[in-house]
Amino acid sequence: MAEPAYEVAVVIPVRNGAETLGEQLRCLAQQQDAPAFEVVVADNGSTDSSAALALAWCGGRMPVRVVDAGARPGVAFARNTGVAAARGAAVAFCDADDHVSPRWVRAMADGLAEFDAVGGPVRLDRINAGPTIAGMETLSTGNRSVFGYLPYAVGASLGVRREVYLALGGTDESFPHGHEEVDFAWRLQHAGYSLGWAPDAVVDYRQRADTRGVFRQSFNYGESSLQLWARHAPTHSLAPVSLKGSIRNVAVQTLRAHRLLDPQARLVQARALGWNLGVLAGHLRYRKFGAPPAPRLMEQPSRLTEVAR
Repeated sequence: MAEPAYEVAVVIPVRNGAETLGEQLRCLAQQQDAPAFEVVVADNGSTDSSAALALAWCGGRMPVRVVDAGARPGVAFARNTGVAAARGAAVAFCDADDHVSPRWVRAMADGLAEFDAVGGPVRLDRINAGPTIAGMETLSTGNRSVFGYLPYAVGASLGVRREVYLALGGTDESFPHGHEEVDFAWRLQHAGYSLGWAPDAVVDYRQRADTRGVFRQSFNYGESSLQLWARHAPTHSLAPVSLKGSIRNVAVQTLRAHRLLDPQARLVQARALGWNLGVLAGHLRYRKFGAPPAPRLMEQPSRLTEVAR
């Protein structure tokens, strides 16, 4: 029997996301004017009930499958595994802890009819408390950029033609803690593919609300930003980065560490301190005493194992 034909495969990487995954699946089940689509939940080694929760949706009106993406930790590996198992001509990525808007799948499909890849807006003010997002942009209005270089789409609202994703080897699994979507977008554009903007593909983007989690995430993002820079700067025109400047920034944020005791300022300070410490760690790890790891791109789909029910 021939497999069902889908225009879009929605890939959701998840690791211990049982508290929020059901909300995202309900948002997808309520899509309006959507083309034929399936949902592929790529379980990245969850130890909670994430897989069971997703499996409960299998056989319902919305086609949902669960694939085992637990062989290696990391969102890049989970996304690659999900795409390998996908049966849609286009792939749309979202996260297990966010909410896609009612016409998100339609907007992704329309964007990918014109571009090889598209990004959509992420909105912060509807599912996050005010103090959680203080000082942050509440709604993005276009693809972002870092180091003054090419634009990229946020991985929480990203669409790609599947054949293009496979041709590029997917997202680089050597990025364990962020910036893998930036690296992917840059490689995509270097290869001559187009990156567009899908303004109606809005995702309500959940942020961490605990001080320790914000600090840890910001540290990881800061460190991975230097991994990205060290990987691409030798061959492309990225804005320069400064080790001395990073040391100075850490000193400034350390002097402001008392703000962590202020309930109104602690998350902003945790984010700033974590980021600057992470950037400094990245300088030391990827520039001063080492180099970025070699790229680790996805295996061919035929070599990956899909686990359904």
